[in-house]
Amino acid sequence: MPELPEVETIRRQLEKQIVGQRINSVDVFFSGRINFSAKKFREHLRDKKIISVSRRAKLLLINLSDGFTLVIHLKMSGQLLLVGSDRLPDKHTHLVFNLSGDYRLFFTDVRKFGFVRIFKTSELEQKVFHPAQFGVEPQSADFTLNHLTDCLLRHSRSAIKPLLLSQKCVVGVGNIYSDETLWRARIRPSRLAGQLKPDEIKRLYSAIKQILTKSIELGGTSVDQYRDTTGARGGYARLLKVYGRTGLSCRRCQHPIKKIRLGGRGTHWCPGCQR
Repeated sequence: MPELPEVETIRRQLEKQIVGQRINSVDVFFSGRINFSAKKFREHLRDKKIISVSRRAKLLLINLSDGFTLVIHLKMSGQLLLVGSDRLPDKHTHLVFNLSGDYRLFFTDVRKFGFVRIFKTSELEQKVFHPAQFGVEPQSADFTLNHLTDCLLRHSRSAIKPLLLSQKCVVGVGNIYSDETLWRARIRPSRLAGQLKPDEIKRLYSAIKQILTKSIELGGTSVDQYRDTTGARGGYARLLKVYGRTGLSCRRCQHPIKKIRLGGRGTHWCPGCQR
């Protein structure tokens, strides 16, 4: 699933290319993951101007001139591809947004878990963000060491990796980056949040900020189906320390990397240096 660096990469690319353009029309090939009928979806978006592209957690937000927002979640295999007007959709393309600037924006999704929904911009907090119990953004001023410490104490009986995945303490950290940040912080993924010592929490806080920032710089991580809007792969995969390296030597202590199931998710860690 694309995590914060991947969604932020897409947001930045779209912001440069589609803000100020109008949606001339929309082609709907699969309507199972939109929140209106295909006809109403097309009619609502026709001739609307794109005024900004933003992000909350792993949600991409395309804000429109009529006070509504397209809320897009790529889930496991969703992609947003910005292509020329002559590009034809393939069998996995669910939606095509025909834009005024001679672009087409394809929403494709092989596994059909992703969604594109329309909400009033003024109701996003009430209807989308609050029900999801989103925590703070890791690159915001609200994400402080004290905030993380307090949140870990409130959820002291939760294992640290599932807590990171829950988005309650900080948003945008999914399976890849939780494994990577816990490795960098030398913390075993199954440790209870309440057991972490102040120096471990400090290492975890720094690791979250540093790893997400670096991954954004490199366009995210492509280990499966993630691609940016041009179809390019993210460059952070070459820096991964534990994720996807089961059986290989730890880059820090040479102990073999192990993979376990924790909270229903595959979890990579080093028994040699994550205590």
